[in-house]
Amino acid sequence: MISIEGIALGWAVLNDLIGELEREGVFIPDLTYGDLRNTKMVIEYLRSFRDEIKGSNNADATLQDEVKTKIEILKTSLMAWAEEKFGKKYRENWEKKYADALLGVAIEDIKGTVSISDIPYEKDGGYFRIKLPDNIPIEIVSEIAEDCEVLINLDGDRHLQVSGKRDCVRDAMKRLGELFYGESVFDE
Repeated sequence: MISIEGIALGWAVLNDLIGELEREGVFIPDLTYGDLRNTKMVIEYLRSFRDEIKGSNNADATLQDEVKTKIEILKTSLMAWAEEKFGKKYRENWEKKYADALLGVAIEDIKGTVSISDIPYEKDGGYFRIKLPDNIPIEIVSEIAEDCEVLINLDGDRHLQVSGKRDCVRDAMKRLGELFYGESVFDE
């Protein structure tokens, strides 16, 4: 099984690739950015609670496998776009970086420490940040984010950042309010 650190390095390679593709004018769908953000959130969750996970007989091993699968799907799309724009050799170079990263091989040109907030999102979008209650499972928040088509980030202190198109953010805010408080505290 690939370690969470390897998965994080693999994510960093894909993050660098998506940035390079964007700079070269390759169209990257908003959903791809959302998937990248959500995957990063789960990676950070797994990293934050690494000791607890180890002590619980790998209770979150399934979640880690799901993240690995999601990152592989992202890789497939990004590599296809890379080859389409720059050719097979370019794609193979990025695939090697990715494979090395998964194995934990340190790659000096990976920026990897980029804040999730630095991933581009819609310019005319909305944004909010709240403290996520401890009793709210992250998986439910991820489902709401996917349904509402918003981008999310959760740091180690359970501060949730939501961004995206204004109407989508408002819908997410309303649904999270219903989840937290049992009814929406926001006006229609």
